[in-house]
Amino acid sequence: MLHQPGRLPIFTGCSQLGGEPRHTLGGMSPVSPGTQVNSRHNGHAHLVVLHPPFAAPLGRHERPAVVAHDPGAARAAVLSLSTVSVIRREHAPSLVDHPASPADRAELDDVRAAVWGSTVKISDPALLEDGILSSGLEDEFRAWKKSHPDARIVAVCQRDFGAAYMKLLVAVPGVADLTVEGFDELEITGDRRATLTAVGIDPVPLGEEDDLSGEGFFDYDGLLHMLTGGALTVYRNEERYESTFVVDRSEDGEDSINEVWFP
Repeated sequence: MLHQPGRLPIFTGCSQLGGEPRHTLGGMSPVSPGTQVNSRHNGHAHLVVLHPPFAAPLGRHERPAVVAHDPGAARAAVLSLSTVSVIRREHAPSLVDHPASPADRAELDDVRAAVWGSTVKISDPALLEDGILSSGLEDEFRAWKKSHPDARIVAVCQRDFGAAYMKLLVAVPGVADLTVEGFDELEITGDRRATLTAVGIDPVPLGEEDDLSGEGFFDYDGLLHMLTGGALTVYRNEERYESTFVVDRSEDGEDSINEVWFP
C-alpha cells in the first residue's frame, strides 16, 4: 500500500463479561461491559516476537509459509502480558483476520494471539497508546525485550480519535532500538537503515535512499511485512489460524483501557 509524504501509514494486518469488580484509574467509576466506545474512536495494537533462528526476510510482496498454529503457546503468551490477569474464555482457533475496532467495553477484553513456530503475534487493544501520556505499548515492548534479549521484537499501534497517531517500536539484537511515532508527521529515533541492514533488508526499495527524516515517502507497511515475516499481513484467502481469548484485565490493563478508550 502506497502512502503520501507526511501521511501516516495504515497497517493491514465480541464477548460479554460478567459483572465482577474492575480496577479503576485514579478513583474513576468502573466502566461497565456494555458501555459503548465512541464510534469515531478506533485503533489497534500489535506485538510480534520472532525467536531465533531467524529465517531470511520475506520480500515486500512475498507471502509467508503456512505454519501450524499452537493454541497452548498462544494461551501462554497472552497470560504473560502485563495487561492480562486471567483468561476467562478461549474460542476455537479461526482464520487470521483484521481485528475489528472495539465497539464497547466488553470487546476491549478480547485478545487475539497466534504462535507459528518461532513467531508470536498478539493483538491487544489495551496496548493502544494515545501519543500523549499513555505508555502501555512501550512498557510491554520493554518487558518482552528484557525477557527475550535474543529475539526480534516489533510493537505497533495506530489510533484515530479525530487525530491519527502511530507508534512503531523495533528491537533487533546488535543495533539500537528503532522508534517511529507521531501524529501528522513521524519522528524517528534510532537508525532505520541500520535496523533494516541488521535483518538483511535492503532499505532502498522501501523509500527514498537518502530520506531518513520520515518526512518523505517510506513504505512502512512493507517494512512491517518484512520485519515480522508477514505476521501482520492478512490475505483474502488466508490459511493461517489464530486464537481469541476473553480476558480479565490486570490493574495495568484496566487503567490503560480507561485512560485511552474512555478519556
